Parts: sequence; C-alpha cells; structure tokens
Amino acid sequence: MTRAPWTNTDLSQRPQHCLTFDEGIVQELQHWQETCPTIVDDEVTLEHVSGMTRLAELAQKTRAEVYHGSGVVRVSAPPESAMSDDLLRRYYLAFGVHLGEPLGNYGRLYEVKDRGGDYTKKAIPVSQTKAATGLHTDSSAVNVLPDLVGLICIRPAPVGGASRIACALLAHEKLSRDFPELCRILEEPHYRDIVTPGADQSQRLRNRFPVFEVTDTTKGPVCRYMRFWIEKGYEKAEIEPHSQLQNALDQLDSTLEEPDSVATFTLQRGEMLWVHNTTTLHDRTAYEDDPNAPRLLLRQWVCG
Repeated sequence: MTRAPWTNTDLSQRPQHCLTFDEGIVQELQHWQETCPTIVDDEVTLEHVSGMTRLAELAQKTRAEVYHGSGVVRVSAPPESAMSDDLLRRYYLAFGVHLGEPLGNYGRLYEVKDRGGDYTKKAIPVSQTKAATGLHTDSSAVNVLPDLVGLICIRPAPVGGASRIACALLAHEKLSRDFPELCRILEEPHYRDIVTPGADQSQRLRNRFPVFEVTDTTKGPVCRYMRFWIEKGYEKAEIEPHSQLQNALDQLDSTLEEPDSVATFTLQRGEMLWVHNTTTLHDRTAYEDDPNAPRLLLRQWVCG
C-alpha cells in the first residue's frame, strides 16, 4: 500500500490523526491495578491486558492510522484526576503491546528526561539532554529499526519542549522532483555513529544505510535520518563523505522546515503521540526544567 504524503494542513483536517481517550479505560486500568498491584514493565504481555476491550479498541484505531494512514496519531489525555503516574504507565504499557512487539534496547519504557549530558561531546542520545533534537527518525544502528515510536507525557516542561513532526514522504517527493541529483545522494548508503544500546560497536564500518531507501515503489521510501549521527559517522570512520553530501543534507533540512511541512504541538500530561518511524520524522524543541517537577516523557519502540 502506498501512503500519501501529507502537509500540515492535510494532517489538521484528518480526524483519524487525533483520537479521543475513552473514559471507560480508567475502570479497566483500575481493575488491573487492583488484581495485580505490582507489575514488571518488561514482563507485561498482551495476555495480561487482553480483557481491556475499551483500550484495545482505541489501540486498534491507532494501529490502523499509523500503519495504513498518515503515520501519526495523537491520543487525548485522560481526566487528570483519574490517572496516577502508576495508572499512566500501565495505560501506556497496555497500549504498546496492543500495537505490536516491544523492542527493549532502552528497556520497555525509556524515560525521556534531561540527564545533564551533552550529545555533541559524548555519544549519547539527544533525548537525554534538554537540547532540541532536530527532525529525525529513531535508531542509528543498521540492524535495529522500530516500526513505531510512542511517547506519553508524564510531566511537561514549563518552558519549551514542544513536539514537531514532518512527513518524510512529502520531503522525498519534493526533493526527487526539484533536486533529483541531491536526492540520489540521499538514496545512497551513508555512515552513522552508533548510539543505540545493544548494537554491535565492532561493526561501525558496516553501519551504513540510506537516508531514503527505495526498495519497493508501491510502498514509498524508508526514511532513516538524524543529521548529527551521519556527520559523526563519517568523522569516526575517518572517511571523506560525498562532495555534495552537505548540500544534500542542507536541502533536506530546508525542505523539512518549509511552512507546510511541520506540525507543532505540546503534549500535556497523559497525552500520547505515536508515529511511524520510517515515514514520519519527529523533533523536540529545547526546554527549561522546573527543578521540583522536571519534564518527563516515556518512550516505547514497537515492531508490528
């Protein structure tokens, strides 16, 4: 199935993109909490949550849209008074196993929060800092590729931390039409630095793949992009990149940032975002923390 590229306007007018939380899910989660007061995140399976019919229905609508529609779903937040942090974690875990098979490279639920690092000085995920991430897809390792990336907000930042998304298919369509030579460069394999846990660091010189990989024209290109890790990959491999690679990356970044390409919003407590990882790029703006209640999102990687 070929997905249609979308603009910001297209997305805002697509009702399947924004789904409403079903308050009946609260009772389903409370029952799970009462019957199983303690859970281990990595051990939760579909069997544990198979009786949650309201949650399953919402997850099925999400799955249909991220795999066969726009590739983007926002699920509205539950009533704040009804959901403790524990219930939000359970809600998010149950949702993830209904969508597919979780990947555990960062653990089942990865805490997206500032850990005081600097990704420009040490090979750490940008998600461990307060810096803007830039539009990107997740995983810098050739052999680790989640289909879906999910985020749920536990605590938003008081300043900044907005989410931004862009359609990779739209960017590829524009580049192949207006800058075909540069687009062909992005369709060639390029080195990436390896920051994904569990990836084989000894395979650094084999860690090469395209920004846009077109193997099946009926399904569109597979996008894997984060500019910083491409530049670091060439630097650490001590290999000179294609003479026009910088121009190609500049044009890609410029295309992604066109006004019709980027949708921006701020996730509030309990709100979820799910994106298809190879057709939708995501970003987070820089933020400032409240030291008494620092920003915290939970992330899941899922394969279909």
